[in-house]
Amino acid sequence: MGTDKIRYLVFVSGRWRWRPTATMRAHGFRLVTFGRTLDAEDKAKAIRLNEDWDRIRTGIEPSFKRKVWPRGSVGEGYERARGIRMREREAKGQKLTSEQTSRDDWPRAWKWLEPAFGDLDPRTVSPEDLIALRAKVAMRRSESEAHRTIKIWRALWKKMAAMGYCAYDADPSLTFSNSAPPPRQAVWTAEEVRLLVRAAWASGYRGLAAVIAVTWDTQLSPVDVRRLTMAQMQRDGSGALFLIDRAKTGRPAIATLTRRSERIFRAYIARLGFELHTDAPLFRTRGRTESGAKGGRPWAPRPYTKDKLAEDFSLIREQVFGKAERRTLADFRRSGVVEATAGGAAAEQISSKLANTLSASNRLHRTYSPANTATVRQVDEARRAGRAKIANKDRTKVS
Repeated sequence: MGTDKIRYLVFVSGRWRWRPTATMRAHGFRLVTFGRTLDAEDKAKAIRLNEDWDRIRTGIEPSFKRKVWPRGSVGEGYERARGIRMREREAKGQKLTSEQTSRDDWPRAWKWLEPAFGDLDPRTVSPEDLIALRAKVAMRRSESEAHRTIKIWRALWKKMAAMGYCAYDADPSLTFSNSAPPPRQAVWTAEEVRLLVRAAWASGYRGLAAVIAVTWDTQLSPVDVRRLTMAQMQRDGSGALFLIDRAKTGRPAIATLTRRSERIFRAYIARLGFELHTDAPLFRTRGRTESGAKGGRPWAPRPYTKDKLAEDFSLIREQVFGKAERRTLADFRRSGVVEATAGGAAAEQISSKLANTLSASNRLHRTYSPANTATVRQVDEARRAGRAKIANKDRTKVS
């Protein structure tokens, strides 16, 4: 193979990956992940992918972006349904963010549905076929993924029925149940979060310590915290807050900080060693020191990615609570709801704090109770009251 660098082959987050450009993805190429080291077979595969791309970009071979589906097939129905959804959004002036696109369940389910049913007439798909596919997805991935796959199939069937591909009431998946897996119930306590913050700071993961503190107070999802910038930060009479649009829903959110978390955040910013642009991501890795860097060159702190944040959080979590602990940073949102509910906060108030549709009458709530700082601060007060009740209950159990 020689020592020449192979195009599009990069080392990211501890693994080698063949990473195509946006133009290449538009022609059907996808990310390929290898291991921590590359063997001859991996390099040969990357070279073959480059050769495939060269033949397409030079016009020697046609793009394999889209497959030509048989007339009346499930694949044709899927492509038409997706196209209608896209044109509907364009007519409304709606543009999905990259985060919203990555969370779209349709392409995710289609990865399983396409090889099984893409070329088939939907009327020939039997309940036994779908049951077998569901079991396969559950075994290879998870019960949650299997539930999602059948849920999207049912939504696709309705679209295909409306377009005349099949009968609306003849969906074979309706002959069996598609129960959702039980939701996660894991919660953190405020004291456990303080231990995580202290351990992260003491270990040099100051950016992670600030992420943990900010996530706990704001109840934002990890992806929303990673996107925070200094330009979004403001103050009111009670302290610091961030004004943002959530990545998943696009809804406006008011993310408040306690004075304790603000002190941690300010201390982290002061120790960065460089000035952040107002629109740059706030939270960064710890980088690499002169002595720890390869070749004696330090690595500057970089903005946290999804994988790197999960990796660093797992290291600190194991350090504090051991390898058996499996709770995640995403469980902070649920933990905050538990505190707020114990403190007497109403569902509408919690919904404003989370910037989601938690309350029962979602449409009315969005119309008559938009997110505002006063409501969010009330939830913060309820969380403090609930936290005290939970702590007192725990002490009573111990006694």
